[in-house]
Amino acid sequence: MDEIDRMDMLGFLKIRAWNAAREKKKKEPQPRYIDEVWRNLKP
Repeated sequence: MDEIDRMDMLGFLKIRAWNAAREKKKKEPQPRYIDEVWRNLKP
C-alpha cells in the first residue's frame, strides 16, 4: 500500500493521456496518392 501512496497519480495520468493522443494521431487517415493505395491497378 505504501507504493500506491507515493505514486505520482497525476503524472501517470498525463503520460497515459499523451500516449492515447499519440496512438489516435497514428490512426487518423493521411492523404495518399492513388498509386500508393492501389498498387496493383494497371492503366
